[in-house]
Amino acid sequence: MYADILEATVLNNTRYEKDPNRCLAYHVLDDNRVPLTQEQVAVEWSASGKGEDAHPIRIRRSPIRICASGDSWINVVIEVSRYLGYNKTFFDILECYYQTASSAWPGYTFDDLIEQKPFRVHVDTGVYDYFVFSGGGNELLGGCALSRLLKDRSAVLGSDRAEDYLHMDRLEAVLEKLKKGYVEIAEHVLKQAPRTQLLVQGYDYPVAHSDGPWFGRPFAKRNFRFEADKELINAILTYLVDRFYGFLHDVDSQFPNVTVVDIRNMVRGRWTDEFHPEVEASKDIAGYYRNVIDGYHFV
Repeated sequence: MYADILEATVLNNTRYEKDPNRCLAYHVLDDNRVPLTQEQVAVEWSASGKGEDAHPIRIRRSPIRICASGDSWINVVIEVSRYLGYNKTFFDILECYYQTASSAWPGYTFDDLIEQKPFRVHVDTGVYDYFVFSGGGNELLGGCALSRLLKDRSAVLGSDRAEDYLHMDRLEAVLEKLKKGYVEIAEHVLKQAPRTQLLVQGYDYPVAHSDGPWFGRPFAKRNFRFEADKELINAILTYLVDRFYGFLHDVDSQFPNVTVVDIRNMVRGRWTDEFHPEVEASKDIAGYYRNVIDGYHFV
């Protein structure tokens, strides 16, 4: 069984806890462990801002307007999490260059995002040029989701195919659920804000840590050996991320208002933990988004 709390900090009466079962979700609580809303955290930390280096480049912002929603790849609550060693997300970097608004929250699951649609507060105004969305990683990666998808290491002998170590029926069901959710979001944006382009991504290839709560523990639970099975573990995580991009490209092909921003191989090992980029990696990802947003294309 996983521990209820793996890592936490308490600052300004705000408690920030990793969720061991969901690799992109955190609990943001008061010192009595009561969940805080985004508005409450904003008030609590209004004097702190996003740190002295929030806007490292003083420039005149582009008139392009961008809104965002999703999980902790958009908003890691840097005001609190930087004390745990976290860095700004790629969207924190984009805020330096564009007029932005965000409804992202590190506690959101994909189900929360589909059912509640917190992005409506911005998207439905129809005034944004781009809508940056990140969600669904918890359904495939980390904690309980990954543990459920993995077969026991001893059940497969002599194969180097990642898919042989996965319950493919369960995986296909998860992918179908995610695709259905992204289609629902794309349809909503197309109907409510037809001039807004939806930018989606499927994360980058993570690196499991032997003591990591999100990838390490599920693999250990299924009796994978981190030294002997290192390449196999990486292959499985790569396969899952590639399948994520596979259904995203399917959605892209169905909707003229959807663009996949493929950021695979951009982090290149620069992680603060198993699945959140360090600041230099966030800058590279933001730079790639800027090329997409400003109309530059890579050959």
